[in-house]
Amino acid sequence: MKKYKIAEENSDYFVAETQTEYLASRELAKEEKKSTLGFNGLTPSEWALLSKNVVVEDDLLNPVWNDLSSPRNKYQLEHGAVYPIKLCERLIKMYSKEGDAIFDPFLGIGTTMIAAHQLSRHCVGTELNPKFADIAGKWLADVQGLFANDLHYKIVNDDCRNLLKHVHKDKIQVTVTSPPYADFIQKSLKDRETTHKTSVIKIENNSTVKQYSQEENDFGNLPYPAFLEQIKHILKDNLEVTKAGGYSCWVVKDYRDTKNKVPYVPFHSDLARAGEEVGWKYHDLIIWDQTGQRRLVLLGYPSVLYTNQNCSFIVVFRKVK
Repeated sequence: MKKYKIAEENSDYFVAETQTEYLASRELAKEEKKSTLGFNGLTPSEWALLSKNVVVEDDLLNPVWNDLSSPRNKYQLEHGAVYPIKLCERLIKMYSKEGDAIFDPFLGIGTTMIAAHQLSRHCVGTELNPKFADIAGKWLADVQGLFANDLHYKIVNDDCRNLLKHVHKDKIQVTVTSPPYADFIQKSLKDRETTHKTSVIKIENNSTVKQYSQEENDFGNLPYPAFLEQIKHILKDNLEVTKAGGYSCWVVKDYRDTKNKVPYVPFHSDLARAGEEVGWKYHDLIIWDQTGQRRLVLLGYPSVLYTNQNCSFIVVFRKVK
């Protein structure tokens, strides 16, 4: 029970709490408890700083991440669609702790694996394209040569549909990946050679598109309906290899198919529904603002006007216990 004393000051009486060493020890205990109850080795405050959607302090209503971009290195330049290491690092820090296992079914040149290595996590990734798998191996070797650790890293040059052959069930804490966007890339390639051959999109925005491979079963060569069905199978297997309480983060971008009179393809929403259908809990949605890297252009003029979609989405799933 708290003890109080009556103190007199300037002829007025007031109630003051007794000052004891107990108060100091209680505050220290609070801080220790916060650290104990933190997330993945982070205190609650540290986790909040990583996870907050408000990145620009002066704009308290800005629900986006916009501090993630960085110049591409020689490995990243070999791939037509890479995301920043900082993005991977932030997601890995938020949803895993040191020593956990990270997975990427569409490893590409290995960005997720490099981020996992730098944060002292194990990592396994599958990549269909042998060129990209080889680049991932070289990039990892370079990093390990400078900062070696005793954790395990596995690059599998195989179709991610075979992931259950390479990853044990209930082992992965968090998946961080960005899948190909169906045959959208084929349409983009044609678009760059016709409509946008000399436009701001290609020249000033330095927008480049590269086909991942000529493989018929490459996710980047599938029509969108077939693509969604195949993604559902990957999500189902991904759920099996994920630990109870673990996460799966998918970096995706919505699309327009105006040539076929489809003004907007909500890829992130379709992906979220596919995940829910196989048992994932749709846990969170993060907006990655990329306006700073792309000049705004007038789209659809003069017949129809469209907004600039200069953002990507991070769909976050969780495996409920």
